[in-house]
Amino acid sequence: MSTVLENRIGKLKGDRAIWVIFLLFAMISLAVVYSASSALAYRGDTTPFSIMLRQAGYFLAGFLMVLLCYKIPLRLYRLGSYWLMLAAIILLAIPVITHQLRTITIAGISIQPSEIAKIAIVLYLARVIEVSKFDTFKEYALKILLPLGTACLLCLLGSVSATLIICFISFIILICSKIPKKFVLWTIPIVIGAVSLVFVIHTFTGVFSRIDTFTARVERHFSDEEAGMSAAELQELEDKQFQERQAREAIQLGGILGRGPGNSIKRDILPNAYDDYIYSIIVEEYGLIGGAFVIFLYLWFFYRCLRIAASCKKDFSLITVLGLSTLITLQAFLHIFVNTGIIPVTGQTLPMISRGGSSLIIMSSAFGIILSVNRTIVIKDMKLKAQKEAQSCSTES
Repeated sequence: MSTVLENRIGKLKGDRAIWVIFLLFAMISLAVVYSASSALAYRGDTTPFSIMLRQAGYFLAGFLMVLLCYKIPLRLYRLGSYWLMLAAIILLAIPVITHQLRTITIAGISIQPSEIAKIAIVLYLARVIEVSKFDTFKEYALKILLPLGTACLLCLLGSVSATLIICFISFIILICSKIPKKFVLWTIPIVIGAVSLVFVIHTFTGVFSRIDTFTARVERHFSDEEAGMSAAELQELEDKQFQERQAREAIQLGGILGRGPGNSIKRDILPNAYDDYIYSIIVEEYGLIGGAFVIFLYLWFFYRCLRIAASCKKDFSLITVLGLSTLITLQAFLHIFVNTGIIPVTGQTLPMISRGGSSLIIMSSAFGIILSVNRTIVIKDMKLKAQKEAQSCSTES
């Protein structure tokens, strides 16, 4: 009986739908990156095919990362969550020291520490909430607010949008957890006070330069003062809104069925058609049908993760699955909302589709961790079923 069980367990592959979604993301990414990177290829004296091959290499590395994270037992994620959080804070601090602010370079590879921090914070919160009772606000402040505040403060130096995503995901986790709700509510005035202090510090020192960029984008997006502007001011506003306008025009050109693969007009005009505005190229070439299919994939992925979460019996597994799936889905919709002109520019790429190396591999690890949770649940269910079958056979005999 044990040998049969081990063979059955060895063939487990997690939620098959999530594996299929990962494959579909890879296919879409390679097709669209190949089409959208013509301007990048020209500037880099290379070819779109070479860029696509590089993207394929990233997906291969991402697939290996999925397999690796899928095979890692959950107990190691529990033990490693604290160290991963510490590593994320250190990585967030490095760009501050080197004055790069957003990225660091390791072995020739450019990495955005904020992407690692997103996953690290989800795992850290999952573990801390699982093992802590939070009888006092002091415990809550030391275990939750202090590390989260440190990570967010460092992340704010490089990216306001990434900081907001981290704050939103963290708040959702806290409000849905077993932590006393009064502690979570007390967090709101603390955060307001911290944000006010950051603005005061920035006013006198200018250290949080990304805040000016973010606020300018928000003001520009919601501004209705064009009528009173001079010709020079209108031209300046037009230049700043160039990317947003071109993205919306690309979506309009796509129509229902699209212009066809490789027939995008705006890919050579949009400066970041292969990452920040790749969704607009998808709609331009594949139409509203193609755009709706991409949205369906993210919603399908989130739905499958909700089903996995419904099977979780421990806080760590539940929070990990919900946190990581919400992270991926939220970032995807932020990207889509920017491309369609609903919200101001955030600089967030389309997860698993936009061109990139480190970000794709990091997001792939999130897929692998979710599948690891699913794998653990299925193995436990199979063991329980085998034990019941064995007990039934012994009773009958």
